Amino acid sequence: MKIQIPYQISSPTDVERHEILRFFLKTDNREEDFDEIIKLLSPPQDIEKIASKEQGKKFKIAIIGAGLSGLCAAYELNKIGCDITIFEASNKIGGRVKTHFFDKSKNQYGELGPMRIPPSHETTWHYINEFKLKTIPFISRSISSLYYIRNAYAANNQHSIMENIYPQFDLPEREKKQTSNELIGRLYKKYFNKLSKEERKELLEIKKDYSKKIKEIQGISLRQGYENAGLSQNAISLISNISPLEGDLIHISLIEILAEYYTLDFLYTYTIEGGIINLPLAFYNQLINSKGPGKVNFRLGNLVNSIIQSPYDSHKIVLEVIDLNDNSYFYMDFDFVICAVPFSSLRRIKINPPFTVRKMQAINELNYEIGQKTFLYLKERFWEKDKNNPLSGTTLTDLITILTVYPSDHLVPVKGELFKYNLKENTSYKEPGTLLASYNWNQNAVRLGREYENLRIKEIIKCIEKIHKLPEGYIDDNLIDYTSILWSEVPFIWGGVCFMLPNQKELFLYDSTTPEMNGRVHFAGEHVSTKHGWMQGALQSGALVANNIAKLIKEL
Repeated sequence: MKIQIPYQISSPTDVERHEILRFFLKTDNREEDFDEIIKLLSPPQDIEKIASKEQGKKFKIAIIGAGLSGLCAAYELNKIGCDITIFEASNKIGGRVKTHFFDKSKNQYGELGPMRIPPSHETTWHYINEFKLKTIPFISRSISSLYYIRNAYAANNQHSIMENIYPQFDLPEREKKQTSNELIGRLYKKYFNKLSKEERKELLEIKKDYSKKIKEIQGISLRQGYENAGLSQNAISLISNISPLEGDLIHISLIEILAEYYTLDFLYTYTIEGGIINLPLAFYNQLINSKGPGKVNFRLGNLVNSIIQSPYDSHKIVLEVIDLNDNSYFYMDFDFVICAVPFSSLRRIKINPPFTVRKMQAINELNYEIGQKTFLYLKERFWEKDKNNPLSGTTLTDLITILTVYPSDHLVPVKGELFKYNLKENTSYKEPGTLLASYNWNQNAVRLGREYENLRIKEIIKCIEKIHKLPEGYIDDNLIDYTSILWSEVPFIWGGVCFMLPNQKELFLYDSTTPEMNGRVHFAGEHVSTKHGWMQGALQSGALVANNIAKLIKEL
């Protein structure tokens, strides 16, 4: 019996989202994972069932960082009446959420931070639904994608890739006969497919100890995984070029890749209409308009310089804060502190007395990958000139730009077809559009992102023109504006996202989540979750920390 292909509708209900997830799990022959995935990614218990407002209003809580995890923790703790002070060193909320608007009407924008939401990310959808935000399809994968690798072009189908890209890599005879899906599939057959249902759950669990197979997986890199699956180095090089961003991240722990595969994060995806920034703004608006009984105070431009266990009361935490608006110092004491900043930022905060040895080791060593994005705002959308076959999804290249992502706003899914999209009626390629011209990680991000701005933009423009066979000067003639980000150079973040290296999950993840200083200092953020680089990880960790503090409040 043929499985009906789900239609990717805007603002899907929970039922419609779940149908999408079930469909892709069925096609992967593991529908049995559905209930566990939903359970593992759902928000925790309602905080108001743990503690009442009468119990929370006596407690002062500091939250360091106004990113999604900090905002989420504040929002939840506000429900039980805690007095909350949110310290944010920058003058903006949202952390890595950064929507750049190119026009005054805010119709044209680029997401310099997170940009997509998989159907399985239950906690993210919980808050989207709670704040009544609208969502639209974000095209991550499309049959109209393009490859330009080693001066060869290919369409996004196995025949084209094998005919045009394979000859550039001098593959052994046995690998020439296998499709790229079959080559990549050897990795999943060796590692993922041999996991039991219970072992697959561990990909999304934070535990003191893991099963033997999970320990093995988290201890090897993605490259080692391909090698152990019997792939030649030339085949690994091929895959690194045709699989999104794997070449930039081939050194990270294999468990990071399998955790995303488990929840099918890159098939159908969504984004928030009007910009991802609307999610942190929804939290912010709820908090500043809170009716209490607890107070909520945002202190923007306030940098936490030290976290100190009070010498007079071991259950109090003192923060030394620099007000960057006038460079003055002040001290405030709290009952609980939530560190909702990346470890790359927490590293520069003085801790007295130091946290446990393993926690300090995690803060010092946890791996953060550097990300770079550059958007071009153009007078016309050259990628939509062919009405019958507009480019959509992504283009992959071995040029320094690596990944180009086409906007989804003019496209509509085709019913009954997977990853196929047509242009909406009454749209024109003559309309302005934003193109994510370059998206890369690690060394490629640094090499491109640290070029002089004029050289970087020129190089990106040349790459885009070459890949798309545009006449020289076309982009310059159509360029209205551009914007770039290199996340390692963003003050108070100083990194992209956490992607663990081999063995770091077993070494650091559990200890990264445990409270310090007599249970009064807690930790939240995507880095202390199993969904690294996703809003899901930040939000779920923020809600969990809020609940953990609520449980302690109830006992006091």
